[in-house]
Amino acid sequence: MTNVLIIDTKAGNLFSLRAAIERLGFNVTILQQPNAEFFDAIVIPGQGRFGTVINNISKNRWLDYLKNAYENKLPILGICVGMQIFFEASDEDPNINGLSWFKGKTQALNFPKKPMVGWATLSSQLKTWANKSVYFVNSYAIKESEHSIAETTYGETFCAAIKKGSFTGVQFHPEKSSEVGSQIIFEALTAGNTND
Repeated sequence: MTNVLIIDTKAGNLFSLRAAIERLGFNVTILQQPNAEFFDAIVIPGQGRFGTVINNISKNRWLDYLKNAYENKLPILGICVGMQIFFEASDEDPNINGLSWFKGKTQALNFPKKPMVGWATLSSQLKTWANKSVYFVNSYAIKESEHSIAETTYGETFCAAIKKGSFTGVQFHPEKSSEVGSQIIFEALTAGNTND
């Protein structure tokens, strides 16, 4: 059985995410700090502030752990703010640096209503993602990325998902996105789609 680690960043409801992953047949462990246990895949959730998630990742010694996991090609899934922290910065907390795995920053976009809450359709070249509706809750987003694999439009177009190597990041909440979300979680945690 695939063992999945959810990193507890103290931001968001982990139990609905855990249930969604367990329904796919994975074994799930939630940790606030790394231990010696081996995991096959890692999930970084995130609702709340950019700075809060970054600070929790840093002070709880996850930085080296995540780098080593990525170098060893372990599947990593970042959700919402859990994706945003891997970029360089955010308008939400401009004095706090992101992890800078990817170029770009999270911006306060010109949404008709903030936060963006509800379903939106993805534009993508990938079959699993193309023209599928997923559930968003966000006020900030990455406008564009060279690693983008899906976009959506709400007032303006922004990056809905990225992929590089074994890392998948999604701005939406796959655990709240019905069967489409389940398929996206499964592919991310088994390194299903590649976009190197």
